Amino acid sequence: MTTHIALRTPESPVSPQPRTHREEHCLAADVMSRQEDGNSQPPRNYPTHIDGPTKWSGQDSNEDFVVNIHNSGVAEAEKGLELFHEHELDGDEITPQCFPLPSLRNKLEECALEVHRGRGLCIIRGLKPEKYSIEDNIVLFLGISSYIGDKRGIQNSKGDVLSHVTESKSWTVPKEKRHGIHTNYSLPFHTDMGCEILSIQVRDQANEGGCTCVASIAAIYNDLVLTKPWVLHALAKHDWPIQASFRRETPFVLCPLIEYHAGNLCVSMDPARIGPHPSYRNDSTPELTPEQREALVVLQETACKHQIRLATEPGDLLFINNLALLHGREAYLDSNTSSRHLVRLWLRNTQLGWAIPPSMNMPWDAAFGERASKVINRYYPIMPMPNYIECKYSSGTAAFVADDNFDEWSSSVSRGEGDDGGPQLEENA
Repeated sequence: MTTHIALRTPESPVSPQPRTHREEHCLAADVMSRQEDGNSQPPRNYPTHIDGPTKWSGQDSNEDFVVNIHNSGVAEAEKGLELFHEHELDGDEITPQCFPLPSLRNKLEECALEVHRGRGLCIIRGLKPEKYSIEDNIVLFLGISSYIGDKRGIQNSKGDVLSHVTESKSWTVPKEKRHGIHTNYSLPFHTDMGCEILSIQVRDQANEGGCTCVASIAAIYNDLVLTKPWVLHALAKHDWPIQASFRRETPFVLCPLIEYHAGNLCVSMDPARIGPHPSYRNDSTPELTPEQREALVVLQETACKHQIRLATEPGDLLFINNLALLHGREAYLDSNTSSRHLVRLWLRNTQLGWAIPPSMNMPWDAAFGERASKVINRYYPIMPMPNYIECKYSSGTAAFVADDNFDEWSSSVSRGEGDDGGPQLEENA
């Protein structure tokens, strides 16, 4: 299940759960024995140090990642919006060709380079969501993001291209029966397994807390090489049981959480998708070993050490290299008038995208690969579901299990039985 961390003030970063004295004593003994095993070097074929722009740490400023598009850029984006309405296009038809941004193009292409070849993060700032309708905000998001990634991934087996990371005041289903992104709990550091570019539109902010935090896996790696290299050996082993599908005879695959592949250190890790699913009675997925459990704790602690808290604003568009950066979320509180609300989109840039390690292909295939291509209808819900339908399986910090039968509302409640589907922008989802 999702790791829950107590509510904290907006100034406090994401932090791991405190451990009991007994746990500390047992883990200290385990760590000592592993340090004596002789793993003083990184795993075989891994570098002793990762250099380059992705190795940034917490001392970097938020503003280093912000690209302001200013008034002229906003006006150009609004012209693209007008063209969209003139041609009566659908969600899947929004491309740079039909959403021309001639002056902004170079700046957005530089942002794409920053995501893939630079620090792994770019924030586009300048849009004011209160100026536009809900649908127009989505169209602006899709139009600008089409210059960062030319391929959009699906986020569940129903074909949803957009997800809403929020907690609606109208939902009555208890939080413990919802997916992690649909609560106000904190989320541990993780990646959206299967995603390449995590793209987020900030629609609204919480009254207190809710900050998104990011940490570079390169900085974490360099730290662990010097302090706890045994953790890197544990993370790199191909023996982590990742929940894959509840319709298969074997509902898991064994994968590493990090892999050095084609010159890049890739990470694919969601704590809530590792090990047996808490709601699946006949789950044959192996339990985590003590070494694996401790490695996850150390990974969270080291990510907290190197994290940056992103001071975002409504209207911001975030583009995160999901293979290079971990991200987490503070717990938050909404007021009667506020409601933290992010719109999530998964992107792939077919020219700049990193090579996907074969060991991490399973979730990627469900979002972008052959498995995703078999999902005929693609949907762009512009609003959260009005009535929350309790999910059959609730594991996963951010991404749904590939075959999870979660969003039943996607086809039966919001779209209506007999809907012929299609890549539509939808009012209710």
